[in-house]
Amino acid sequence: MTELLGNGATGLPAPRAEEFRTRERPPASLPMIDADEVAQLAAAYGAPAQRVYNVLADDYIRAYRWNKDIDRRAEVVFAVQDAQGRLWVHAKPHYPAHIFRLPSGGVHLDERVEDALLREVAEEMNLPVQVARFLGIVEYRFWHGPCMVPFASYVFHLTTGNHVPACRVGEEISEFRAVLPSQVAQIAVDLRNLIGDRRGWGQWRALVHDLVYESIGLV
Repeated sequence: MTELLGNGATGLPAPRAEEFRTRERPPASLPMIDADEVAQLAAAYGAPAQRVYNVLADDYIRAYRWNKDIDRRAEVVFAVQDAQGRLWVHAKPHYPAHIFRLPSGGVHLDERVEDALLREVAEEMNLPVQVARFLGIVEYRFWHGPCMVPFASYVFHLTTGNHVPACRVGEEISEFRAVLPSQVAQIAVDLRNLIGDRRGWGQWRALVHDLVYESIGLV
């Protein structure tokens, strides 16, 4: 179960992009959402939409969101668009047969979001990209009874020209597929319609696809 608590563009101050790119290495650990970092990303790539959701955590979500050994402070989600205007989505062997979604990857505890974005794109898609726009930050509050665990997705629109992603040895991705931005709405529907132990995961994963569809698919 999900509940939208609020959304809107960030009102944080916006330093110059050059200031972001010359910052020193981060401290040993960074917060899930760092206001200064968000402001710097907004200055470079546009002010993001900001959404907060309450999500009922089922056993599948609890298995890893309540993991005390978790090594990430957030994740990046990347909508990579080719020269024909299509977005690349991916599947993994353990996904239900018809399920594809936008790629994502973890932001390490000591890692800047932009560094994580470029690292994850290289690792998962093996593509040269340019960051077109900072679409949004989606914050989740996973609830199980009275207990809450927070998490966040930083969502970006990237471009790659005529390049095609490749499945890499050692990565879990089994297939890439190019879809029209308008088809991202159907991907969100497919995720929400999952049943069984993936039901909660699908409802959670649909949320960033809503944001991408509203930002790119309706343009």
